Amino acid sequence: ICFSACDSLEGIRKEIFRLEQECLITSEQANTVDINALFTFFKSPLGKKICNAKNVIREFKFSVLCDAGQYYPDSTDDQILLQGVVDLALIEEDGITVLDFKTDRATEDSLYILSEKYKPQVRAYVNALTRIYQKPIKSAMLYFFSLNQFVDVI
Repeated sequence: ICFSACDSLEGIRKEIFRLEQECLITSEQANTVDINALFTFFKSPLGKKICNAKNVIREFKFSVLCDAGQYYPDSTDDQILLQGVVDLALIEEDGITVLDFKTDRATEDSLYILSEKYKPQVRAYVNALTRIYQKPIKSAMLYFFSLNQFVDVI
């Protein structure tokens, strides 16, 4: 989806239609898109910033060697290959904002448990991106579409 086109409900509708016409998504997938949820995200301060940003990376695949002790406390001198895909990162001069989108059917009651479940994943992204881009992390968040809510994870 072209972020700069997502400043209105109509813009989002047109983008979904374009994706369908270009066979990037099926008709069935297009019909399941919650346009209002997307609009709510893009109207948030971070959503607006992403729409206007010059350096946004999406679906960023990475592989980095890490000390195994970061993830397995009993390991001492071993290294592991950490691989992942970052949903979105905003790369700015003063640092990086990491955002991981979640489509779980979260509720206010389950939000904390789900956030805790995903923290190690986002922290792995943070570790990889700081090494790759040699910049500090400004923030790292989860965004739960079912609640239209950001959760800070660092």
